[in-house]
Amino acid sequence: MSRITSTEVVVPQSLSTEARRRLTDALYAVHQEIFDGVERECFARYVVDSTAEHTWIQLHRNEAGLLVGYFALHVFEKKLNGVTTAVFRAEAGSLRAYRGSNLSPRLALSLVLKYLLRHPGRPAYYLGALVHPSSYALLTKYCGEVWPRRERPLPAPLRDFIDELGSAFGLARVAPDTPLLRQVGWRTRDSEAERDYWRQCDKPSARFFLEANPGYTQGHGLLTLVPITLANILSILRVMCGRFLQSPVDSAMALAYLLPGGARLLRATVARQLKSSPLFAHFAPSVLKALAARAQVRALPAGHYVFRQSDVSDELYLLARGAAYVLAGAGPKEEVVNQLGSGTVFGEISAFAGGRHCTSVRTASASTVVRIPGAALRPLLESDAGLRKNVWGTLTERHFDDLIRAQRRYAHLGRKERRAWLSRGVERELAAGQELLLEPGCHLFMVSGAVELSHVTPRLVARGALFLEVERHLPLVAREDTRVVVLP
Repeated sequence: MSRITSTEVVVPQSLSTEARRRLTDALYAVHQEIFDGVERECFARYVVDSTAEHTWIQLHRNEAGLLVGYFALHVFEKKLNGVTTAVFRAEAGSLRAYRGSNLSPRLALSLVLKYLLRHPGRPAYYLGALVHPSSYALLTKYCGEVWPRRERPLPAPLRDFIDELGSAFGLARVAPDTPLLRQVGWRTRDSEAERDYWRQCDKPSARFFLEANPGYTQGHGLLTLVPITLANILSILRVMCGRFLQSPVDSAMALAYLLPGGARLLRATVARQLKSSPLFAHFAPSVLKALAARAQVRALPAGHYVFRQSDVSDELYLLARGAAYVLAGAGPKEEVVNQLGSGTVFGEISAFAGGRHCTSVRTASASTVVRIPGAALRPLLESDAGLRKNVWGTLTERHFDDLIRAQRRYAHLGRKERRAWLSRGVERELAAGQELLLEPGCHLFMVSGAVELSHVTPRLVARGALFLEVERHLPLVAREDTRVVVLP
C-alpha cells in the first residue's frame, strides 16, 4: 500500500539561500510529475520564495522517506478599502498513489486559527485560482460559503472584489470579459480516463467548475473566494469530524455484516446498490439479496490496492463509498485508464470468466468495498442471456481499448473515437472448425478463443486478444469457440 508516513512543516524564510534552493529542487521534481506548464523559476516564486508575509510548506514523505507531495500556505497582508486584510493562498500536489490522505485541510485550519488568534478582528479570505475540478469540489465539500457557486448568482460588488484581488496578484485575465478566469499556466497531468471521469462526473460542484472554467486543461484558473468566517470554520470542523468518525463506522459496518442482526440491514443496502448498477438492474430483489448474503464488506484507506494486474481472482466488487483508480502497467509505467466513483461495479470479467486481472484497482480515497465471490455469480451468467451480453460487451470494449491504446499508429484516437470505431464493428461467434473469410481493408479484433491463420506457411495459430489489419483476403479457421469483431 502507498501511504504518507511522515510530514514536516518548514518555513522558507528561516532557511539559508542554499537550503531554499535544495527545497525548491525537491519540490519542483515532485511538482513536475503532477503539473505541466510551469518553469522552475516561476514555481519558486509561487511556492518557496513567495513575497507573502508568512509562508508554511508541509512536506509529505512515504515509508522510504521519499518526498511524495507538498502543501504550501501563504498569508498576504494587504490594504483593502483602507483596512489591513489577510489573504490566504495555497498550492498543493501529491503523487497519484498518495492522494486522498486529507492532511492539508488539518494543517490549513490550524495555521489559519493561530493567525486569527494573533490578529483578532482582522478580515480574512482564501483566494484560489483553481486549475482542476477536484480542487473546487474539495473547497465546496469543506466550506459552506464559496464564491462563485451554482446555488446563487455572484453579487456585482463581490465579483469586483475578486477581480481586484486577482489583478493584485498579477493574474492576467483569459479574456477582457471574463473577470474570474485567469492565466495560471499550471496544467494537471490527467490521463485521458481521468479527464473523461470529470467530464461525466455527476457531482454538482464539479459540473459547475467545468461550466465556469472550460479551459482548465489549458492552464486557466477560476478565481475562487472563501470568506474565513466562523460559519466556514465550523463547516470545516464538521466535515473533518465526520471523516474522523467514518473509519470506525466503516469498520463496525464490516463487523456487523458478519452478525445476524446487522447483516440483514446491511445486506438490504448492498442489494439496493447492486440494483442501481446497469449490470444487475433487471434482476429480481430475491436474486440480489441472495448475492448480498454471500458478500463481504471491507473498509480500505486511500492508496490501497483492491487487486493488482495479473492477480488471479473470480470475485466481483462494488465500490459502496469512495473513489478508485483503474491502472494498467506496473511500477513507474503504471497509467490510469479509468476512475471509479461510488456505486460502481468492477472486476466483473474475472468474476464471471475467471482468470487474471488485466488491470489493477487502487483506492483514491478512503473507501468501502463490497466483495462477492464468483461462485455466487456464475450460475447467473449461465442462466441469463442479458447478463452474458453485458459481460462480453464490457470484456470486448476493455480489451479493444487496451490493444489500440498501446499501438503508436492509433495514438491520435481518443477514448471516445476508439469506442465509436468498435461500435461500427460486426461481432461474430465462431464454433470450433468454422471458417471466416476477411476482405482486404478491414480489421480483425479477436476477443477470445483461438484461430488458425492460413495465409502464412507454416500455418499460424493465434490465441487470446488479437488485433490486426487485413491487407489481402485472409481465411481463418476457429480452433475452438471464438469471438471476433470485424471492423471497417
